[in-house]
Amino acid sequence: MSGRNRADQGFGLVEVVIAIFLLAVVAVAILPGLWQGISQSARQSSTATATRYLNALVEEARDAHSCSALNSIATPSPSATPLKDGRGRDLVVAGTVTNCSSGRAARLSLQITGDGKVLASTTALVYIP
Repeated sequence: MSGRNRADQGFGLVEVVIAIFLLAVVAVAILPGLWQGISQSARQSSTATATRYLNALVEEARDAHSCSALNSIATPSPSATPLKDGRGRDLVVAGTVTNCSSGRAARLSLQITGDGKVLASTTALVYIP
């Protein structure tokens, strides 16, 4: 038998099984990195949502012309629509207003927490006419 038969050409079952096994090993090796990337992306999405909302609150505070308006921004009412991130998790806004009186700049400190962690915080000076 010096020549090969036509039936001996191509991939055999053993080669296909080995190729599938190697592909599975590579896929399992890549999975942790992929999972970590997806988790990090979700956390960054929550942080971005919190940051955008804080910026909107600070802009709203700049339009406020009274201490009571600033206090309502810093401590939203419990009946207000809850803020949710892209994953549907509740984000909690908390804040304080200090040195608030007419003709002075009040200090507004805000922070947003989600899952017990501070996602974003800011402090702004707002002039009260």
